[in-house]
Amino acid sequence: MTAADKFGIAFSIGFTVALVAVAMSFAGMSQTTLVQPAPAPAPTPAPAPAPTPAPAPAPTPAPAPAPTPAPAPAPTPAPAPAPTPAPAPAPAMSAKVSIPSGSSVPGCEATNECYIPAEVTIGIGGTVTWTNDDTAAHTVTSGNINAGGPDGVFDSSIFMAGKTFEHTFDEAGEYDYFCIVHPWMTGKVIVE
Repeated sequence: MTAADKFGIAFSIGFTVALVAVAMSFAGMSQTTLVQPAPAPAPTPAPAPAPTPAPAPAPTPAPAPAPTPAPAPAPTPAPAPAPTPAPAPAPAMSAKVSIPSGSSVPGCEATNECYIPAEVTIGIGGTVTWTNDDTAAHTVTSGNINAGGPDGVFDSSIFMAGKTFEHTFDEAGEYDYFCIVHPWMTGKVIVE
């Protein structure tokens, strides 16, 4: 028997012992009971050959340690979304304007109170109602007395005290108006 054969036998025995040791360590962790095999019959000893020195096995290098994974970077929180501004309230669909008592006499233009309120804002399709609260007759005529006069968009014609005039605005824009009888009286409708 050669030295290589002896080394192979020794290695096989060592490997078997290691396997049994591992199996027993797993068995110790388990809740099940291991059944011990019946002892094998003792082998008949063979004549021992003259001992020959076996070459020393080469040292087995220790396994390289597994690399430690680098810690994952902490997630950067996403910036909070900017608050959505609340939508602007929809413009009113109607407005009321008074032609106050005394507006037929010059002076109301100094305080911008010939039509109250002097300026209104409504939505497209909205209606403005003017009420003559004065004792004199008036008009509500679109245009600008200082820039060409009536523009023909709307005109109440003359309406008497206590009466009303209304107009529905179907297009966005700014509409100046005045009283033909009392040209100092001016106002504006803004349609959005």
